[in-house]
Amino acid sequence: MPYELNALIATDELITVVAAELPIARVARLPHGLALIPMTDELHHALQQPSTAPDYDFKRFPSGFAMRIAGWSKAAPIAFAEIDAEHPTGRRAALWYDGRITLGPLTPADGAPLARILHDLGAPATGLQELADALDALCRATPENPAPPGN
Repeated sequence: MPYELNALIATDELITVVAAELPIARVARLPHGLALIPMTDELHHALQQPSTAPDYDFKRFPSGFAMRIAGWSKAAPIAFAEIDAEHPTGRRAALWYDGRITLGPLTPADGAPLARILHDLGAPATGLQELADALDALCRATPENPAPPGN
């Protein structure tokens, strides 16, 4: 079944702060104290700003969004990642910290972008598969087949 997830990923604490600024954002909790906000069509539209800032070749990266992520990253690391059925370990991912990109954008040619980002966000090496499985379950969730509780 095809799926695609474009999302902000950070600690639960930072994602809670981001979600408070973006009332239409939906938060999904992940294992190991992480959480994500999917880039829905509604959120993408709300975040569009005229800008010449780069989109880093992401598919669903609102114009001007890099400046917002850079601002949030001054509090803690935050990532933007794209995952799909063809690239379950990440199509593209980048990590911002202290106002700038510190890792990426990574592609499958760089290894497993999602694993590298999750590691840099503090997920233990032994928990990376658990996180990847939780993300996969979120991506595949439908109203008829929801993601397992806790996700």
